Amino acid sequence: MHKPISRRTVLRGAAASIALPMLNVMEPLKSLAASTAPLPTLAAVPKRMVFMYIPNGVITQHWFPQSGQTDWLDSQSLKPLKSIRDDIVLINGLNRTHVSGEPHSQAASCWMTSSSPYDRPDGATAINKTLDQVIASKVGSATPFPSLELSCNSFTDNMEPKLFDAISWYGPGHDARSENDPKKVFQRMFGKSDHFNRSVLDTVLDDARSLKHTLGVEDQRKLDEYLESVRAIENRLDHQAASKSGLGKVKFDMPDNIPENRGEFLRLMGDLMVLALRTDQTRIVSLMVGPERWETPQLYDGVFEKPVQHHQMTHDNAFDEEVALIDRFHVTQYLYLVNRLKQAQEGERNLLDSTYFVLGSGLGDGNAHSYNELPMIIAGATAHGVETGRQLQCDKDTPLANLWLTLANQMGVDLSAFADSTRPLSQYAS
Repeated sequence: MHKPISRRTVLRGAAASIALPMLNVMEPLKSLAASTAPLPTLAAVPKRMVFMYIPNGVITQHWFPQSGQTDWLDSQSLKPLKSIRDDIVLINGLNRTHVSGEPHSQAASCWMTSSSPYDRPDGATAINKTLDQVIASKVGSATPFPSLELSCNSFTDNMEPKLFDAISWYGPGHDARSENDPKKVFQRMFGKSDHFNRSVLDTVLDDARSLKHTLGVEDQRKLDEYLESVRAIENRLDHQAASKSGLGKVKFDMPDNIPENRGEFLRLMGDLMVLALRTDQTRIVSLMVGPERWETPQLYDGVFEKPVQHHQMTHDNAFDEEVALIDRFHVTQYLYLVNRLKQAQEGERNLLDSTYFVLGSGLGDGNAHSYNELPMIIAGATAHGVETGRQLQCDKDTPLANLWLTLANQMGVDLSAFADSTRPLSQYAS
């Protein structure tokens, strides 16, 4: 039996430290020789929650199952998810209340709000402390970072106010400012090694070697795989800073360290998110795919040959098929991240088992600025009793806040109501 170590053990080096993933040696109550050891009790499995936000709504007829389709994942936009059917719940029929005012300003900023639609604590929209921050107030003290806010906003059009580029709020007028620079996210988690012109991993190698000698074979493998994944992200960041190709006829400036291709940007930010969850640096993450209504052309790799303007296309029915391809593109990135969580082992389970991974938008039909039939998918959390592998059709006029109330309760926040909720969404989780 190897000597147990703390879950908070880190590898230390000059100007850098690296948290570790869950290792067997961190589970003192489990016999390392027992191949049939029971799964950890639900109380022993951390609860985590991730919110991934799609801007500008979706093409609903290509998202939701249509008449004549026998499979709830037969829609054009959701077909990529068939490979993870057993890991997800597709939720249909959730609505929000739109109040007077510009619709996009309420789409993102009020998606997770804790204000009722007609309660405007900020004097303009219905923004108050958002669901992720309500939950972080309860569970955030258990981790170095109460919550982590990430954005894949590489747009240069900065004419829009922050209402269009923030889904997480501490309260009226105080957004939880998201980070869109992958390198800064990496340095926030692992520290800086620029002064030494060395990799972060290079600065902690001596500590890693020392620890490895105390681990069993399985834990040595886990440690090697984890350190390789950190190195891979470092290399991707270095390559991004070193190489910037042209974008055809459309020219615009982009900050260093931010990939030009949307897919690479989302996957890189997502991999950082997985690292943060895997090392228990935080249990609450928001990931904003992009801002509402901003118009800078973006390159959707593998979809279009040149950059396109997502928001502009949503307001021309002639582009419905093209916009549906962008919806499918976003779903494909979600699929990638779900699989990354599944690949990360945590004792006898994987990281997805303990994570509620929400994908959604604050608008239904982007062209109509509809607040009905909001797209919503949740993967994971089977360790906490969620029954996945199904489609859930909500009753007519079911508020989105019913789901938020349910998720808050599932995360250990004792609330009887949330915003304009009417009751918990018991069909999703009791």
